[in-house]
Amino acid sequence: MPTFSYTARDGSGAALSGSLVADSVQQVMQMLRADGKYPTSIKPAQEASPAGVVRVESNGIKISRSEVIQITQQLSIMVETGVTIADALDCIAQQSIKPNVKMLLEDLNRTVQSGTDFSTALQKHPRSFPRLFVALIKASEKSGMLSKLLVRGTNYLRDEQEIIRKVKGALTYPSFMLAFATSTTIFLLAFVLPKFTSIYASKSAALPVPTKILMAISEFLIAHYLMIPAVVLGLIVFALYYSRTNGGARMLAYLQLNTPLLGGMYRKLHLARGLRMMGTMAGAGVHLIDCVNTARDLCGNAYFRALWESVLQQIQVGKQLSEPLFNSTLVPRSIAQMISSGEKSGKLAFVLEQVAGFAEVELKEKIAEMTRYIEPIMIMAMGLIIGGVALALLLPVFTISRVMSQ
Repeated sequence: MPTFSYTARDGSGAALSGSLVADSVQQVMQMLRADGKYPTSIKPAQEASPAGVVRVESNGIKISRSEVIQITQQLSIMVETGVTIADALDCIAQQSIKPNVKMLLEDLNRTVQSGTDFSTALQKHPRSFPRLFVALIKASEKSGMLSKLLVRGTNYLRDEQEIIRKVKGALTYPSFMLAFATSTTIFLLAFVLPKFTSIYASKSAALPVPTKILMAISEFLIAHYLMIPAVVLGLIVFALYYSRTNGGARMLAYLQLNTPLLGGMYRKLHLARGLRMMGTMAGAGVHLIDCVNTARDLCGNAYFRALWESVLQQIQVGKQLSEPLFNSTLVPRSIAQMISSGEKSGKLAFVLEQVAGFAEVELKEKIAEMTRYIEPIMIMAMGLIIGGVALALLLPVFTISRVMSQ
């Protein structure tokens, strides 16, 4: 039943406030009057703001993934030693010094103490706790293995964070190098080359073609220095908007999976994450259909999402998990074969986790391989771009001096 907060006055006119659990506002009024109180205001508890209670936004409180991992790790240890989940949340909240973390833990504690399941309390904060973690906690409430599944969920979050960190680290270096090369080139064209333009103006017939091209680009940059940033910003906004459409999402997914060097890494990333989700949930006793459904909903690539959708449809009509995987170009045949072996032996959950670990090892190897190749490629690209600009600036000096000496 819902909880209602009220303000009222007693027989002497003194102000009173509190909360009651009832079916409706009318029932609260009857209960108060039966107790000799005269209600002045009655509101559902979620609409009221009692002193000391912070109202939580509809989409929950957001904290970082590392903070979630730290909280769940502490919870697993305390629950394992026999501490109740409410006492554990209260203890961690008192020790926390970050306002958002403290607010989140206090809200979870209030919700749990009101009689709500811990998984339901976590669902109020989807920006902090992923659906897979909530599904594991829900499974633990049915099986009575909360501490064990808290450990399993914490390990999943930690592994996922480590994989994402490695992928971001692999992409940071080439992104920085590309940005540096671009900014350096623009600086040379917009500020350095114009200094030479007046010198070369009367020698246009003697200028080599690369220098003429750079001078034309430089003049364009200077003449449209306000329009170019606006156009670039407009293209970025358009790209962000288009990427949220179905066609844009598929195009972005295609580029992810087919870009040289990066494509192999992204294939391993999405496959490893999907298998890890299914393996972790299946190992906790979650039904296979729910495992695949969660992997599909949390997948960020349109092509892999379509793959998990196909798998979901196949197993709903009674087929094995491995059958659609054999027919997909996104899944190596060796991985599909291992999953098929797990189905035949009755150890699918164990095999899924092992295959996920195997896929993650391959992902780390792919990241290391990409890093080895991309560093010399970016250095060569920077050398060609900046060296080409510098050479185009100096070529006319040699050409003009040779003409004057003849």
